[in-house]
Order: sequence, then structure tokens, then C-alpha cells
Amino acid sequence: MKFQDVCGQEALINHMQSAIRLGKISHAYIISGEKGFDKLSLAEPFAQAMLCSNLNIEPCGECISCKKAIHHNHPDIIYISHEKPNLISAKEIREQIVNTVDIIPYESKRKIYIIEDGELINEQGQNILLKTIEDPPSYATIIILTTNKDMFLPTVLSRCVCLDMQPVSNETIKSYLMKKGIVDYQADMAIDFAEGNPGKALMIADDVEFKERRRLVINMIREYKKYDPNDIAKLAERMEKDSENIDSYIDLLLLFMRDALILNTTGDESRVHFREEMGSVRDMSRLPISRINDLVNIICEAKNRINTGVTISFAIEIMLHKMKEI
Repeated sequence: MKFQDVCGQEALINHMQSAIRLGKISHAYIISGEKGFDKLSLAEPFAQAMLCSNLNIEPCGECISCKKAIHHNHPDIIYISHEKPNLISAKEIREQIVNTVDIIPYESKRKIYIIEDGELINEQGQNILLKTIEDPPSYATIIILTTNKDMFLPTVLSRCVCLDMQPVSNETIKSYLMKKGIVDYQADMAIDFAEGNPGKALMIADDVEFKERRRLVINMIREYKKYDPNDIAKLAERMEKDSENIDSYIDLLLLFMRDALILNTTGDESRVHFREEMGSVRDMSRLPISRINDLVNIICEAKNRINTGVTISFAIEIMLHKMKEI
């Protein structure tokens, strides 16, 4: 992995490369970003570059040090492991970091610890880690990766350089997805749901269950005018069973309506996300704009009802009955 392989995050990469170039590498970093931001993709080239025999700010990938780092068998890059899936214990911090940090590097000038899922370190473990962060050997660097830096004690945060991963531009994510073999229209739709998160976009584009939800929404739009009360009740019940993804259903409905509005007002089919369902989009776009806006408002009302605690099945039933009326 090299910095050039990271999707976006230019500011963080510049910070890391400047630290290497100027010889101002910190003893502790926290790289924070929600699930889907590949924090390890930043930590590993950073660690690799710090130990690269060619002294580059971009790891060369060719020297013995880089090759060992790539294959995860470099003795001076230590990945912290934990037995329990939801906990990094004080014992594990003590045994793997505190008790080994004073041992000088085996092959390099630096010794690097990488802690994934750092939010799982309990308070006792953080206090033990704090002692090392406060007075580390000059050669040691600890890199903590986390989805939630608010889980850390203020004393830990204050002694680390905190690097927050930032949303990535749609253009950058699209290029990233296309390189992964994602087709154009699937990439566009994934981007709309990813909110600047390239990992989330890739997951959505490859997610079979997301495609099933999308298919259900398309069928709903095609058929809702034909639904009788029994059909509506069954569909609402089905969506309630997948309650953890209800926002995805609602957002897909709104995205379809947005396509219809764009086609109605501009006639530009290249801006439509549901391109493989262009016939359905064209049908919806032929409605007056006021009618399409009414449908959007009905869908938004359903979303608000669900967010305020109304049962999903009831909110969806009301939504579909109102859509039929329009």
C-alpha cells in the first residue's frame, strides 16, 4: 500500500509526509473516521515510509523493509491484537505495548505500534497506555485507528496528534469505484448514499441486499397505483422486517423522485441515477411538477413519522395510501 493508493485524504497525507521530511514524527497519532474510511490504508504507508530504507516520504515498495511491511512480517511494525471482539483490555495494552516499548527496534531506527479499533480500549487500558504516550522512547510511534475518538479520555487525546479523515469528493470516489470495476450508473447511485465515504460507496455498489432494496422500491413505484389495502399492508410489513435499513428505502424513493423532477425540468437523461429504469422515470416525469413535489412531501412525511417513533409499517401504509390518492 502506498499513499498514492489512498482515495482522497490529501491533507492528512501531506501532514504525514511533511512529518517524515522534516523529521518531526510524533510519538502518538489518532486517525479517526467512520466505518468505511479505510484508516489502515493511511496508517500502513505512513509506517512503511517511516522505515523505508530509501528515506522517501512515499514508501518505495522495493527495499527489504518495505517488502517486509507489505507482507506484515516487519519486526518493528507491531499490530496490537485482542481476544474479545468488543474489547481491548488493559492486560493486552500492558503486554503488547508497555512491556515491549523499551526494547529497541530490531532492524530500523523506529518502532511502530498500530492499534485498530482503538475505541475498544477500556478506560483502564487507556490509563495504562497514557503512561507510555506521556514518556515514550524517542524511537516509538503509536498509531491508533478509531471510528469514534470521543471514546478516548481527554488526557489521551491531548497527547496525540489527531487526524480526522474528511469526506471525499464525488469525482474522486467515482474514479475510485470505476477502477474497481463498478459500472457508471451504479457508481453514481452509490455515491449519492455514501456521503463522501469511499468505503461505504464501494460496499453499497457491491451490496446484494442494497440491490434487493432498490428492486423493491422500483416495483413499489411501478405498482403502487394498483395496490389494494392488503397489498399495502404486506409491503409495509416486509419493510418493517428490514427496519434497520428503512432509511435506505426512503432515500431510494426520494432519489427516484429527484430523477423524475430533473427529467421533467431539464430533459437531461444523463443526470438520472435510475438509468436502467428510464421507462419508469419517464412515466413519473410526465406528471406535473406540483404532483411530483406532493409525492416527495408524502415520502418526507413518512420519514419524519418514523424518526419520531411511529411504527414503520403504519408510516409506510399511510405513505402508500396518500401516494395513491395523488
